[in-house]
Amino acid sequence: MKYAIHPDMERFCPFIETLPTHFNDPQAETLFAGRNTVRAFTIEGERIVVKRFRAPSGINRLLYGRLRKSKARRAFEHASMLLERGVHTPHPIAWCEEYRGKGMACSYLVTAYSEYHDLKLLTQEFPAPHTTEALRAFAGFVVELHEKGIMHGDFNNSNTQWLLDAEGNYHFELIDINRMEFKDRPLTRKECFYNLRRLTCPLAPYTYIMACYAEVRGWNSRYTQLDAAEGLLGFIRARDRRNALKRFFFGKKKK
Repeated sequence: MKYAIHPDMERFCPFIETLPTHFNDPQAETLFAGRNTVRAFTIEGERIVVKRFRAPSGINRLLYGRLRKSKARRAFEHASMLLERGVHTPHPIAWCEEYRGKGMACSYLVTAYSEYHDLKLLTQEFPAPHTTEALRAFAGFVVELHEKGIMHGDFNNSNTQWLLDAEGNYHFELIDINRMEFKDRPLTRKECFYNLRRLTCPLAPYTYIMACYAEVRGWNSRYTQLDAAEGLLGFIRARDRRNALKRFFFGKKKK
């Protein structure tokens, strides 16, 4: 087993050293179970989250951890880079890689617990009154990311979370950050729209977000909405074609 712990989080070292053996502790809470599994633990009164990435397949079992960084390690490093650029994400605690034989069995990302909420709920409830100001604030957050040269590789409305503080201010954070790009310049207009193509919420909230995005950037609202919608539709069509091919050859749809 290989692991690394954030210098500020060494108090969790005993937990990390035995993580693979007690990940399935019945006292832990399962937050998500699918391709990957996310569980919450309470360690000496502190609530933390552990995400176990599923085992790599085929040759990737040999490549991950040797020639390529595991998803958990990349997410851990990206979290530190985001925090350095002033973008919120659950504080990284550790990454851990479990090996069996010559290959990687799975990897684990450990972070602080977050009280933030899924942005998907806001897009589903739009245009309810409480959603418009929140999505306007979200558009400003996206502009901040793009101006800082940050491109989330899976920027959808489930991988951004929000919180409303006591003063009525909205705050946002990024999760599922193992695939990211960090540039030393603002993103170009083309890169911005490419990044936004995965934000596959219903069309009404999507166009509203794009209108707010254009307003913050000082861009033409109509052209911004059209360019963004074109990228979104292209992504959806390509995804549907891939899923159709998977159903044809394998009889199932990618989750």
